Amino acid sequence: MMGIFALLLTPLIIEFLSSTMASPLDHTYNVGDDVPLYVNRVGPLNNPSETYQYYEMPFCIPDKVLEKKQSLGEVLNGDRLSSSLYELKFKLDKPETVLCQKKLSQSEIARFKHAIEREYYFQMYYDDLPVWGFIGKVERDSAGMGPSYYLFKNIQFNILHNNNQIIEIHAFCDPNISEDITNDVAMEIKFTYSVSWKETSTPFKSRMNRYSEASLLPALRKIHWFSFSNSLVIILLTGYISFLIMKKVKNDSRRHSGGEEEEDKEVGWRNTHRDVFACPSKKTLFSAVLGTGSQLLILVVVLFALSFMGILYPYSRGSLPTSLVLVFALTSLVAGYISASFYCQFVETGLVRCVLLAGMLFLGPVLFIIFILNLVAAYIGATAALPFRTIVVVTLVHTLLGIPFLAVGGLLGYSFRSAFVAPYPKKSQKEVLSLPWYLRTPGQMFIGGLLAFSVIISELHQLYASIWGYKIYTVPIILFITFISLIMVTAISSVSLTYFQLKVEDSKWWWRSVLRGGSVAIFMFLYSIYFYAKSNMNGSFQAAFYFGYNACLCFAFFLMLGTVSFYASLMFVRRMYPAVKSE
Repeated sequence: MMGIFALLLTPLIIEFLSSTMASPLDHTYNVGDDVPLYVNRVGPLNNPSETYQYYEMPFCIPDKVLEKKQSLGEVLNGDRLSSSLYELKFKLDKPETVLCQKKLSQSEIARFKHAIEREYYFQMYYDDLPVWGFIGKVERDSAGMGPSYYLFKNIQFNILHNNNQIIEIHAFCDPNISEDITNDVAMEIKFTYSVSWKETSTPFKSRMNRYSEASLLPALRKIHWFSFSNSLVIILLTGYISFLIMKKVKNDSRRHSGGEEEEDKEVGWRNTHRDVFACPSKKTLFSAVLGTGSQLLILVVVLFALSFMGILYPYSRGSLPTSLVLVFALTSLVAGYISASFYCQFVETGLVRCVLLAGMLFLGPVLFIIFILNLVAAYIGATAALPFRTIVVVTLVHTLLGIPFLAVGGLLGYSFRSAFVAPYPKKSQKEVLSLPWYLRTPGQMFIGGLLAFSVIISELHQLYASIWGYKIYTVPIILFITFISLIMVTAISSVSLTYFQLKVEDSKWWWRSVLRGGSVAIFMFLYSIYFYAKSNMNGSFQAAFYFGYNACLCFAFFLMLGTVSFYASLMFVRRMYPAVKSE
């Protein structure tokens, strides 16, 4: 069995490391060396998910199109690199050269016109450097004659080199060299390109810095620091409230120990000491939530660790999807262990069902959403549609890694389980008939979710702009600080709200702690609706991908933060009640 794991892991790890940690020695050339320019995809600027293969448009196409071998992550990312007719030899300038002379039919002209109207851009790669450009332009006539559509016929490639290495590339589409295609009539168009090389002193290791310049502008730095300051203030406030609560609990316990019976009658939380540790309802689901939430929490921590080690960085094509697939499968061990060990503290039967539920609680809905989106993408021919081979590889990774690790985790959780230690015998929980709104489940979800959401709202906007726009997120340390702040506020607010709940003798805190912690996901999804409404994204395809993937992201945060909230409340309750005398 371990041999199968090794056979599967080795190529994935090699592929992942080779795509993320390329050596400068792999990018050295001599004068006249043929450095291939790969075309990738085209799509509307405002819809980042709606991209198509480059040759879906009637561009100049080679007699035989060769597809570049790509990693698993690149395919998951929607990249489809193919060979092209462009010849960009190292350090050799090229004057205006005919790429091809193509007779475009009326329908092909109409396709170009439709693409220009929707602001289609193209993406290419040269020596692993991305390059973008627009297909054409629209000119609006103020006289009311209607818009005119112009197709760009020439691309000027400006390339910078440092000695024998390529540092930078730009593609400039000259608007003065264009063809008027407003009338939708068949015509013959000559596509051309030119190449210009210049030397630069920028070292190879810094060639990606220009992509991060936009994200390091002073205005954005101010936003990041404002987000950090906002998080710090909220942490201090909630921390101070929790400090007062802990002080109040100690004073209550001290009065009770001193025999102040009259004052003791006012301490409502002590009256729940016999049933506050009663096991929660739906133990199987509860244990699965904790197991899956813990797995996702470890997954995020590992991704941050990979980012700080330099393995994951914004310009590495496909490294993030590859790491997500691989690390999620490996962390199934955590899901199996946590769910089984918690479940077996209360009951030993039904363990297999609990572990299986932990394995499918998050993965099941996500796979269903991806399956539906994949069908939609395949129907319209978008690059977001996964090839059958990629689906098989991902399935094998989960089958040969995820499921066995889940089972091993379950066995370990069962073997190292411990009986649930409660300070006092448990009895049936009594119903609390009347509670103020802020102590009921919806009220606590609103308060807990709003506090946590206020910590991340600024960085959430930057993150969404990176995922659903064209900004590159290059400050993972700020994102990590925000994530830690989110966990701290979630834990502190959960402790405070649990105290107020127990103070009115309501002992049903188990599920409520999960819901109040995970409720920030509701605010996140509502914000995603606002972000979509304010953006220029449009069309049912983009909306389906946007809301589908945001639903997966929000569900992951619900499970993660629900788990954090529960364990914070559990630690607080265990610390709170052993000081109470048994009656």
